[in-house]
Amino acid sequence: MQKLKLHSPDLTAENIDRLAALFPSCVTETANENGKLVRAIDFDQLRQELSDHIVDGPRERYQLTWPGKREALLTANAPIAKTLRPYREESVDFEGTENLFIEGDNLDALKLLQESYLNRIKIIYIDPPYNTGSDFIYDDDFAETTDEFLKRSLQVDIGGNRLVSNFESNGRFHSDWMSMMYARVRLARNLLTDDGVMLISIGQEELKNLIGLVGEVFGEDNRISVLTWEKGRKNDSTFFSDSAEYMIAFARNKAALAERGKWREKKDGIDGILDRYEEIKRELKGNHAAIESAMRVFYSNLEDDDPAKKLAHFYRSDDRGLFFGADISSASTSIPDYEIFHPVTKKPVKKPSRGWGATEPVMLERIKNDEVLFGSDETTIPLKKSHLFEVDSIVKTPVIYKDGRAASGVLKKLFGEVIFNNPKDHLILADVISYCLQGTRDAIVLDFFAGSSSTAHAVMELNKADGGSRRFIMVQIPETLDVQTATSPAARQTIQRAITFLQSIDKPLTIAEISKERIRRAGAEIMEIEHNQRGAWMLDFGC
Repeated sequence: MQKLKLHSPDLTAENIDRLAALFPSCVTETANENGKLVRAIDFDQLRQELSDHIVDGPRERYQLTWPGKREALLTANAPIAKTLRPYREESVDFEGTENLFIEGDNLDALKLLQESYLNRIKIIYIDPPYNTGSDFIYDDDFAETTDEFLKRSLQVDIGGNRLVSNFESNGRFHSDWMSMMYARVRLARNLLTDDGVMLISIGQEELKNLIGLVGEVFGEDNRISVLTWEKGRKNDSTFFSDSAEYMIAFARNKAALAERGKWREKKDGIDGILDRYEEIKRELKGNHAAIESAMRVFYSNLEDDDPAKKLAHFYRSDDRGLFFGADISSASTSIPDYEIFHPVTKKPVKKPSRGWGATEPVMLERIKNDEVLFGSDETTIPLKKSHLFEVDSIVKTPVIYKDGRAASGVLKKLFGEVIFNNPKDHLILADVISYCLQGTRDAIVLDFFAGSSSTAHAVMELNKADGGSRRFIMVQIPETLDVQTATSPAARQTIQRAITFLQSIDKPLTIAEISKERIRRAGAEIMEIEHNQRGAWMLDFGC
């Protein structure tokens, strides 16, 4: 007989769940009649979501806000009368490529992508301006005058007197940056698949605000992690080395993402070990005793800094592969005591002092499946076989160590000069994107702050490595290069080199041109390498 629930469902809670799925930013916290914090719907925000004009609401509630936020929401939701125009002359393999490079304002581009790419993007990675005081900030329609800002943010009294000292250069700058990001992140979320992931690089200047902003748009429950990239020590810092950057990761729907399984990456050195093991198995025709001796020799000949050296305890071999003998004892004292008999002498084997690490039926099943390693006789405590294939992967640490200068070296190799300030390391991006995709080789990756197109380079690098068919969409505004914007002599030199380079190939003096040229050159380099190694080119490196 089917059991019936003896209570009615909480329809309000269910409705809140439904609205939260559609409009995560409308879910907030409020106090009930008992003073307890409960989840609730911010109806002012919901009205704003469904309105084409500004909605006011004075009720106090927990929220992230800043001057210009509602205008940013209107800007994100407002339709535009623009279209994408193909430019065949600039394209590499226009008819065959599935990659896109969009030159223009990324807010417009995100709106134009809504119909064709809604819920289709697997990974979004962006490296927006860090708001250091010298970055290029997009001048959207919600910009306001100083007087308007001061009145809105209650920094002046009735007589127009300033209430807070020196806040314009600080708070206003944060507000403009937040408004610029808010509109774009909201539009970007719509493009992600249900199990899609958004990654955003950021400096410490806006890390806290960005986490709050993306948490509001995606729902704080969908936050995955904050990665730290340690790029190398800076001795010119006053207190701590100012050498770290951060990457925040949010899921469109964390529950849907979790259904794909846990995220893991192969341990360093695994592939080399397995390749050599297969060679030895073929040479020694499955003689496990001889294989173990050969594997010991293999490990002993490795350099001390070889990551495979750390796995040298996996030298034993059986029909299931490499393994080592792990402790078989119990981690507690709750496992019942029983006898295990040696398979040859038929006598009870020596017991571990803490008792067996499994119940008797489980242990007998393990012995039947050849998962227990016995000694030569009953005087030795057995060991549990821990096979390499069972532990060949590991969860990635949220801290990345790599010298930040390596990325500049890549550009120098491609262009002959370092012509872009602080490019992202495409190999780090490839590694993080690959980890987030967990074996998915057919996916679309979007970057709407393309810069030098490190993300496109990363996608092509991944496809080269495993023959995948990942595609990229790059968006970059044609920001004009101007030495007058440089904040240091080194930056001025870099910009001048970029200008000289673009003049030499007769291209407009914009960052977008550097971005497109990098894709062309990186693709051509990968094509040449692949053609030489494999004799054919099957990957998409066009745009």
